[in-house]
Amino acid sequence: MNANDLLQLQQPVTDGAIRSVNFFNGRLLAAKDLAREQDARDTADARLGLALGEGVAWGLDVVRDTSVSGATGAVVRIAAGLAVNRAGQTLYLAQDTSVALQRQFDGGTDASCTCTFTNCTPLVGGTYVAGAGLYLLTLAPSATTEGRAASNGLDPLNVRCAIDVNVEAVQFRLLQLDAQLLAGLDLGAATLRNDIAYRAFGQGIQPAWFASLFDAPPRADDLLEALRKTRLGDAEVPLALLSFKGTSTLDFIDAWAVRRPLHQSGTDAFSGLAQSRRLAVGHAMFMQFQRQVADLASPRVLPASATAQGLCRYLPPVGIIPIAEETGGTDQQALAFFAGMTVRGPAFINAARLEGLVRESLAYPPIDTQSGEFVWLYRVRENREAIDFAGSSGSLPRSYVVFSSGQMPYRADARYDGAYWNYANYALAR
Repeated sequence: MNANDLLQLQQPVTDGAIRSVNFFNGRLLAAKDLAREQDARDTADARLGLALGEGVAWGLDVVRDTSVSGATGAVVRIAAGLAVNRAGQTLYLAQDTSVALQRQFDGGTDASCTCTFTNCTPLVGGTYVAGAGLYLLTLAPSATTEGRAASNGLDPLNVRCAIDVNVEAVQFRLLQLDAQLLAGLDLGAATLRNDIAYRAFGQGIQPAWFASLFDAPPRADDLLEALRKTRLGDAEVPLALLSFKGTSTLDFIDAWAVRRPLHQSGTDAFSGLAQSRRLAVGHAMFMQFQRQVADLASPRVLPASATAQGLCRYLPPVGIIPIAEETGGTDQQALAFFAGMTVRGPAFINAARLEGLVRESLAYPPIDTQSGEFVWLYRVRENREAIDFAGSSGSLPRSYVVFSSGQMPYRADARYDGAYWNYANYALAR
């Protein structure tokens, strides 16, 4: 390159620019011109999507649907919502939708669509009939057509018709996780749900990732990135992991193992320390645990046999568990879930500190339940007070305990004019 090839200040940069068709009276229009204009619009929209980042903007929660009668196989209910895929394309589901996980008839794609005005990007393989195993449910773009429109022919006695509108729709896809992706996992273990979730969260959340920070790879959702090399396309947004015990027995739905809020990914290890992706994964870790606890807690508390070590190899850095009411102030119910682990507490904190504790935890590594490292336990004063002073006719709120990683700062120090004598932790002078 010589000096004459250098870009000058205020000189237009046209590489990658959006080119919009200039319409004027008398111009001869063809389908190609309209397609170019639509491509320009789609490119502008996609760039806004890329600026927001990939993930789920809102909605799109996946739950079991037991209200459908006569269905063959499992059915899930997916809430209305909006997502952005890796290509910057928005995917919108207008209303809550029930989806059969075994396809019994053709999905309705119009084979006659020639994609005159759209980019046709085929998606790689899907699963039409679910069997035992683990599957990824995704939201993907789809295209179909509606209506017929008369064309302007030269012969008024021979009026021809063509497709009226092309519809940019969405579809749901089911991708099976093959044995290679699940290598090293015990599919019969009680900890499977937790194990597969933390494989999806990736090695970047573990302290070992920092051992060689200058040579560390960018953080990624390891399970999903491995699947992207084969069947998961950049046009798809993961919604949930589904575990089947048979063709019709849905064992569990774990949305937050693979669902992420909108985020930007770092291109190297150091940018990943400050990019929004790590907070998005921290959010997912917290919600994944809370949803698993909610699935287990029936009707109000966890089963007596449920323990952290029995259900989870890893816990999020902060979590909240419902517990049965205590008798005699022994904290037995609060400690039962953490049997075999080293804990400190439970100690009282004010509710004003809880949300800050959760938000701070989003950048911390998970708790290894087998490591022996201690865990802080907290009770929220306002929750305990509401139970203690509810009276015989009052409705008791659910009792709960908050845990946090021992790597996080202790939050239960009492403060003058801020703590309450019976609901605080302090040292008495001799």
